[in-house]
Amino acid sequence: MENENKKEMVVTNNIGFADTSYSFIENLGFDEEHIKELELLPKEAIELLNEERETVIRNISYLKDLGVSNYQEAFLRFYNMFLMEPHYFEEIFSKYDKDDLIAKLEKNVAIMEYL
Repeated sequence: MENENKKEMVVTNNIGFADTSYSFIENLGFDEEHIKELELLPKEAIELLNEERETVIRNISYLKDLGVSNYQEAFLRFYNMFLMEPHYFEEIFSKYDKDDLIAKLEKNVAIMEYL
């Protein structure tokens, strides 16, 4: 019940991201065009991404640090994967050769669905 009260008190911007969450997306290298694409997500997804923002930050940062240059596209297409426990998220990618994985993701981010 206490968490529900806190959620009601959060002021959101026009796409439903709490101001602090909107900042975390921008701070991770997402530009205005990416933010506009986020507007198309279902309201429930936006709420869940807000609630799990620390997990989302960690998983996005992992892909960035790995060297995946199109991590924004990966997040926009497969945002639900970024809600995974970071340990499991990292395990998915660590079982592949890093350079090969990066090349394949950059060529076609849709392969994330099959990892």
